[in-house]
Amino acid sequence: MAIETVEFDLSMVNPDDGRYLTARAYTIDGVNNIDGSPRELSIGQLVMAICLQRAAELEAAILEKMDVMEGTSAMLEILTNIETEILEGNVNMDSSSVTYKGNTYTYKRFLADVVGIANVPDSANADSEEFISAIESKMDEKNSFSQQTMIELQSLTSKRDQSYDMVSNVLKSLNTVLVGIVNNT
Repeated sequence: MAIETVEFDLSMVNPDDGRYLTARAYTIDGVNNIDGSPRELSIGQLVMAICLQRAAELEAAILEKMDVMEGTSAMLEILTNIETEILEGNVNMDSSSVTYKGNTYTYKRFLADVVGIANVPDSANADSEEFISAIESKMDEKNSFSQQTMIELQSLTSKRDQSYDMVSNVLKSLNTVLVGIVNNT
């Protein structure tokens, strides 16, 4: 269901400058009468459709952010394991390998191509302080990125929840109006 915005003329004149005032009306693709003409929706139905469309868009953005978080978490785990192995002993960077996002990399290729660390040595140990610092720097960078992504994820979740709350409030209001109408007849 796609929502299109259509501007229309209300034929009302703005008293300040004499121009016509305009407003926005929404049509919803796929909501038609039997004869194919666009179905007229009550304001409540229209608000619900718009809010549900917005919630669906936010849900897609949330899933995308969650995928980013998953990738960042996997990268941090791999970096932690590599650093631990280096600190525990001598590691040959060309013979040890990891799997990240379905691809297998040697430590050297992973650190150079995926993580972006320049000058990855062929082997590393606890004495490779500059190299360990480069790994820790990338880990700090990924942690910071992860925290920012988490804040964005929380914001998107809050906005999605607000959309669902608005749908709930509209349904509640419509029910109150309908009960009032029934009681008056």
